[in-house]
Amino acid sequence: MTVWQPATQEIDPVLEAVQHAARATIAPSASIGTPAPSASGVREVQIVDGRVLRIQLSAQPMQQVQRGVHMAVIYAVSGNAVVDRAGFRVVGQAVLDIATQAFLDVDCRLEPVGTVTL
Repeated sequence: MTVWQPATQEIDPVLEAVQHAARATIAPSASIGTPAPSASGVREVQIVDGRVLRIQLSAQPMQQVQRGVHMAVIYAVSGNAVVDRAGFRVVGQAVLDIATQAFLDVDCRLEPVGTVTL
């Protein structure tokens, strides 16, 4: 069993917002300050530092796994994000406990793709 430990470094506010958007994409009821997407599927989120994140994500269930006594689903997460004029490709995965609907893990990476003209 894993024991909780405090973070050893500050969480990047962009990555934190992306992880919240991933949760909201998989389970809309898990939204943490993440608005619903527009008709085009893009979410606009104001980050704690005042910048605006525009993000479009999709999530696909990949496999069921046993985690302790519970079954969980691993989702592949992918999409695109823009902060200021910096563009990113988003890749990652999320693990959702089937019984409790709690996220056991959300891990996303931002891969820079260059400047985006809006």
